[in-house]
Amino acid sequence: MTIELAVLGIVVGTMSGFFGIGGGTVNVPLLLYLGFGIKEAIGISIMQMVAGSLMAAWLHQKRKTYSIHEIKYFGFGGIVGAVIGALLVKMLEASFLEWLFLGIVAFTLGRLAFSNPVPTREEVVNRPLYAVIGGGIGIFSGMLGVGGSILLTPILVSFMGFPLKKASAVGLFFVMFTSISAFVTMVWLGLINLYAGLVMAFASLIGIWFGIWLLHKIKVTHYKQILVVFYIVIFILTAHKLIAG
Repeated sequence: MTIELAVLGIVVGTMSGFFGIGGGTVNVPLLLYLGFGIKEAIGISIMQMVAGSLMAAWLHQKRKTYSIHEIKYFGFGGIVGAVIGALLVKMLEASFLEWLFLGIVAFTLGRLAFSNPVPTREEVVNRPLYAVIGGGIGIFSGMLGVGGSILLTPILVSFMGFPLKKASAVGLFFVMFTSISAFVTMVWLGLINLYAGLVMAFASLIGIWFGIWLLHKIKVTHYKQILVVFYIVIFILTAHKLIAG
């Protein structure tokens, strides 16, 4: 199982850096296929996201992809929301979490498919609004083991005037706040498989570097097409798992 987790960590790290996701959208379905339960998969996913998001934030800061001075407010709201979401995991049924996860993927796919990768409106700069959005998304992050970028990226592109690549990078920055907050909460609740999480976390750092390098090389129109295909695949994998039982 160690080799499988390490390979999965590298693959997820690459996708995380490239697509600007925390990794939960890939981690959770594949960990379910490896035999982990939904709550254990969420815990492993969050642990991997802590390491991956920290690495990604450092790399994007070096490239000056965004200004941390403004976007940090998404993270501040996400911290509070992620704690609430992680507490809800203890209370909710596993089947409800699985179907909620599928619904979130479907929403994201629809928003991205019809969005314009090049902004058609001025970028919205509003710190209190950033915090409110971050808090709402943070609740879903803690509940579902996803970093939150699966929701944040389409919101930034569709409603806030952010360019697609910048939105993806900001989404991964947001993951840093929600994943750390959710990780601390879930360790306290005893929901983390530390060995599996560490294997995936360290392996994913290799992939993060490669994924961010690819992100800055590809044309934005091609990037959007690949992103939509990616979400379709995740939706199909998750739906198949739920229907097949």
